[in-house]
Amino acid sequence: MNPVKYAFATVIAFGLWPMSLAAQTDGSFHPIIENDFYLSVGAFLPDKDFKIRVDGTVPEEEIDFEEVFNVSDSETTGSLDFRWRFGEKWSVAGQYWRVSDSGSETLTEDVEWEDVVFREGTFAEAGVSLDVARVFLGRQFSSSPQHEFGAGLGFHWMEIDAFIQGQILTSEGDTELYRGSVDAGAPLPNIGAWYNHSWSPKWALTTRVDWLSVSFGDYSGGLWDVKLGVNWAVFEHIGLSASWNFFKLDVDVDKSDWRGAAEISQSGPFVAVTGTW
Repeated sequence: MNPVKYAFATVIAFGLWPMSLAAQTDGSFHPIIENDFYLSVGAFLPDKDFKIRVDGTVPEEEIDFEEVFNVSDSETTGSLDFRWRFGEKWSVAGQYWRVSDSGSETLTEDVEWEDVVFREGTFAEAGVSLDVARVFLGRQFSSSPQHEFGAGLGFHWMEIDAFIQGQILTSEGDTELYRGSVDAGAPLPNIGAWYNHSWSPKWALTTRVDWLSVSFGDYSGGLWDVKLGVNWAVFEHIGLSASWNFFKLDVDVDKSDWRGAAEISQSGPFVAVTGTW
């Protein structure tokens, strides 16, 4: 793990833990607990892992884009997070982020993409992009104003694009330049839960987990989306948040233009400016 990210995780896990033992003294709570609207704009710094499989007449092996094509496994990306609490117990939340990476390398082994073979020793380029939009409808069940626990249903809309471009072996035994690409997009339903704890008017612990394991149309597989962090209310309506986010998608695809699979994971720190009102 990157030393900066390791230090970040240590701060979250241990540096702020003693504060959670502090007693509530003035009867008020963190704005993330008290206010109906929450907006977060920040940066996600994940370590990433992209594995893509595109089957031809027979199933192929997954291609590790970082290992084979030197696709970067770390990139900073923006993220937008929003929540609206309506009524006494209900809320709706949304989030969006995007990651996109590409790389190039002289191949050290043959790479199979559908029924096409990119030859060992040739130069090839590859790239992957993932767009994620999360929508979640939840109901709060906790009775204490200092603790907020809830659960609900939602979906992740995901767009996956991947390509490889390089020299391939033709049926005549010659080589030619070829670009193969696939894309898929679908809403994947999930269940989820969250827990927020205000141990002072300035500090709050924030946690969330979404999960699915389902067959849905042309897709089947599982998803985890987990967040653990803290929020510091700098001013009445403005705060700073630091969290550790983990996202993993493992899905089989059975479309007319893509039969195969995608295994994508992202984990790392997320820092943001937050607003509550």
